[in-house]
Amino acid sequence: GARISTADAPCLDAAHALFAGGGFAGAEAAQIHRALLKTKRELYDPNVAKRIEAGEGFFSGADYVQLGLDRRAVIGEAAELLSQYDAMLLPTTPSVAPTIEEVSASGDEYARWNLRMLRNPGLINMIDGCAVSLPCHSPGEEAPIGLMVAGVGGSDRRVLAVARAIEESLAARAE
Repeated sequence: GARISTADAPCLDAAHALFAGGGFAGAEAAQIHRALLKTKRELYDPNVAKRIEAGEGFFSGADYVQLGLDRRAVIGEAAELLSQYDAMLLPTTPSVAPTIEEVSASGDEYARWNLRMLRNPGLINMIDGCAVSLPCHSPGEEAPIGLMVAGVGGSDRRVLAVARAIEESLAARAE
């Protein structure tokens, strides 16, 4: 049997706050792609190029170092909170994926949907966690959804064991 409980997790709110200003990805992508964007921008998807360019100038070196220190603190808080649980369960994405038409409506819509779809997986990455996404929709349903089974860094075996048990339970239910 399984026991499911809920808990307040301010450390997860703090982890989300670390994405402000583009987080690590914005600054790192801007640095990595800077030269190529200057000479071969036409090879990039326009929406991706815009997101990468947004990472320019958000942080000073000191801000980037502080972001790393803040992340380290959040990782410790999340590890302490989650140590009493076998896994954390959450939707892989906060909503069903949009249609291509919805995402293509404008650059702003692309950015909005992109950030929305990355929210939960990004949270697990920010706390240095690991996760498995299990399809949990009924066969034949049009819009698939996923159940994310997640844990802190180093809990891979436990997360995989929990995911396997859930997967077996979902398969038995579908039969």
